[in-house]
Amino acid sequence: MAKEKYIGGLGYRLYKHYARFVNEKLMYRHVYYLGRENLPVLGEPCMIASCHQNCANDPLNLLLGLENESHPYIIARGNVFSWHHSITKFFLWLGMLPAFRLEYEGQNSLERNEETIRISGGKMLEGNRLIIYPEGVHQDKHWLGDFSFGYTRLAFQTAENDGFAHDIKIVPSAHHYADYFELQTDVVVRFGPPISLAPYYELYKTKPRTAQREVNKLVRAQIEDMMLDVRDLEHYEEIDWLRNSEFGVLFCRALGKNPDYLPEKMESDKVLCAKIQETNGFWDEIREIRIEEEALGVHDSDIAGAKGLGVCVLRALAQILLLPLWLLSLYPNVFHYNIHRLFVKKDKMFTNSWRYIIPAVVGVPFFFVLTVLLCGLLWGWWWQSILWMSLATYPLALFALYDWKWMQLTWRNLKLLWHRDRLAALKAKRKDLFEEIKNKIQ
Repeated sequence: MAKEKYIGGLGYRLYKHYARFVNEKLMYRHVYYLGRENLPVLGEPCMIASCHQNCANDPLNLLLGLENESHPYIIARGNVFSWHHSITKFFLWLGMLPAFRLEYEGQNSLERNEETIRISGGKMLEGNRLIIYPEGVHQDKHWLGDFSFGYTRLAFQTAENDGFAHDIKIVPSAHHYADYFELQTDVVVRFGPPISLAPYYELYKTKPRTAQREVNKLVRAQIEDMMLDVRDLEHYEEIDWLRNSEFGVLFCRALGKNPDYLPEKMESDKVLCAKIQETNGFWDEIREIRIEEEALGVHDSDIAGAKGLGVCVLRALAQILLLPLWLLSLYPNVFHYNIHRLFVKKDKMFTNSWRYIIPAVVGVPFFFVLTVLLCGLLWGWWWQSILWMSLATYPLALFALYDWKWMQLTWRNLKLLWHRDRLAALKAKRKDLFEEIKNKIQ
């Protein structure tokens, strides 16, 4: 098998390095890649089937978690290829292939999927990894939706077109985000043991649907095991609040795990969510506290770590002193951090996708070149502007974000001081609730 079939060109590899920098240094605080040893040797036919939790961020994290020299292909929703011909060309260069769905693109578009199946199957046989999402659409919560058999059909049909000469493997994968909408949080990307299709080839020849069902059952079981799958959607908000509350942190520590290490916090959350769902209770009490916190405009972590007036005053003074630097750091980062507001209308799950795509593809290069050219041509500040934009692109970008978060934290703490009576009552309610839940789920 020719190596150049699955190795990206120099331009692709350089862009992948750049995209990884934006993703792992600016978008997220930590990206944990677990189980990469489960991936078949580069060049073997391989499909990566993943849960779909967060729009474009999911395929980006998978793509950037693979070997830098590899050129994986991604099955993406077909309507994004209709935005503009130049964007379509860029998507195809990245390795994105369209999947058309009845509920989005209509009945007439479904025939075009045959071309995608042919191309993607050929890419797999050449040794490229193929990334696909069996749910078809992203979810808006930590749960696993229904699977379509399109991915198993594609895998088996590719093997059939190849005369069953190669063993195609499906690697289950899963994402877990500490927060879907905030920047500089953590994400876990897991790869499970590969599932070989070769043992199912004979069954597929006589009972193709049965073979697909058997493989799908194995893939789904692995993905469920690797992710946080909250099945009680009716009480999802209460369950999600509890695992993110101080109780969730204390529960994690009681299990001997580190709540600041997201892979261990996720494992703890899985245990906690299972236990609280078994109790089938506490929903009204949790909802009451959650609503009261929202009315105060604070997070549960603010209540757990509320500071006194002296600390708040010192924080406010420090932020006043840092204000000039913070204002300088807003160029051009205020654009990058807020660009999503122009695009996110109905589906808020696109928030961080737009925060990544526009700055990474357009914003950072555009502002860098524009600033250097203007400062260089107008005042001769060539190296000074290059230095400034280098700082503005990374350390000052982080400073702009973290100082803003610090301002918000100080403001929320001041609100708690202002409402000290409500805070005292809320703390008492939380303490009683946490004690009741602890006694119930032990």
